[in-house]
Amino acid sequence: MEAALEVKSLAKAYGENRALEDLSMRVMPGHIVGLLGPNGAGKSTMIRIVMGILSADRGEVLIGGKSWSRRALEGVGYLPEERGLYKDMKVGEQALYFAQLRGMGKKEAVQAMRSWFERLDVDGWWNRKVMDLSKGMAQKVQFICAVAHKPDVLILDEPMSGFDPVNARLIVEQIRFLAAEGTAVLLSTHDMSSVEALCDEVMLLNDGHIVMSGESESLRDAGWNGEYAIGYSGSDVAFARGLGATCVLGKVNHLASEGPSIQGEARTAQVVLRQGYTLSEALRGVADAVEVHEVRKLRPTMEELFISAVQPSQDA
Repeated sequence: MEAALEVKSLAKAYGENRALEDLSMRVMPGHIVGLLGPNGAGKSTMIRIVMGILSADRGEVLIGGKSWSRRALEGVGYLPEERGLYKDMKVGEQALYFAQLRGMGKKEAVQAMRSWFERLDVDGWWNRKVMDLSKGMAQKVQFICAVAHKPDVLILDEPMSGFDPVNARLIVEQIRFLAAEGTAVLLSTHDMSSVEALCDEVMLLNDGHIVMSGESESLRDAGWNGEYAIGYSGSDVAFARGLGATCVLGKVNHLASEGPSIQGEARTAQVVLRQGYTLSEALRGVADAVEVHEVRKLRPTMEELFISAVQPSQDA
């Protein structure tokens, strides 16, 4: 299958500062790809090159397998981090203006916009001025302007900014809907909960390079260090003795017991399996000492992976 969006060997410098260096990436149709990175990593530079706001020093951008052009860009939806609505225009007029910039006819644009306004609960604002919109409502309108023309590629830069939890969930649902319909989504964000909730793949950018990429679940599995959470009831000393040399014992949380099968106070211990031992061996010793009622693999979160990947270069 051909990539909906592909960048090849992009490079961009601002004087002595190299913002991008030999950057390549692909976003496939129907996939949601999270673009992560600390401030100054090059995310915004890459997006602005794709959108034609900046020119690359070298490299190539392909949209739907074709070289970048203004015509090809009509198939891309873009929600920039810097919000830009004209405050004195009516909301409906503003929406139609953006739709027609993307090549939609007026009748088609009105129909699409009305449908999206209804889906995102802003249908009562069509004839109100943009200046009357709250920050969250304005964000909804700008999201609609980015998606109403049914783009093949959708680029979202911090799309959850300004939303309360209810409306953030609504936007997440719409992003999933668009991806299910075949739209390729590139999501640039610092919101790790959005990444874990939405993204099929993750690309971590740092100092102009991709330092980590792959499916979200695979990256979390690869970053796992053998840590488990073991829930049990019984003596902490007996639990530690039961582990023996199989694990390094970390934090133990004391919790109120739940359920008739757990006697006494419940605890959850974090343990790291030592090299050369199996989980079965660890549990065999523990089960003789306490009542075990839960075992969970503690994989790193995307936030923890992010910090571990960028911290060395930031500390240097």
